[in-house]
This record gives sequence, structure tokens and C-alpha cells, in this order.
Amino acid sequence: MNSQPKYTYRPKGSLWAVYHMTYQGTVGVGTKVFDSPEREEARKECYRLNGWNYKGSKNDK
Repeated sequence: MNSQPKYTYRPKGSLWAVYHMTYQGTVGVGTKVFDSPEREEARKECYRLNGWNYKGSKNDK
């Protein structure tokens, strides 16, 4: 089983970007598939694309 995520998110300038990752060994290369000014929106999209259950951040009420 591969423990490396297929999608990940990280800051890119003033935005948050979601990347589709391809790996060769431990080296990953990402292709941007989504960006947002909001970190939580990028996180939600990353979870959706990976098929993970999104539970919200601890700051959500």
C-alpha cells in the first residue's frame, strides 16, 4: 500500500494550491489542479480528491 497522498495542498504566493502528486521513489512532483485564497477551502478540496472524510478544522464551530 502506498502511504503517499495522491493530492496535497500547500501555499503558493498569496494563495493555497492543491497539487496532483506523482512519485518516483521518495521524490514527488506536483501539478496544480486547484487554488484558493482560503486555506480551509484548499484543504477541503484536497480531502475530497483523496477520498478522505473531511471533519473540519478545530477552529470551525
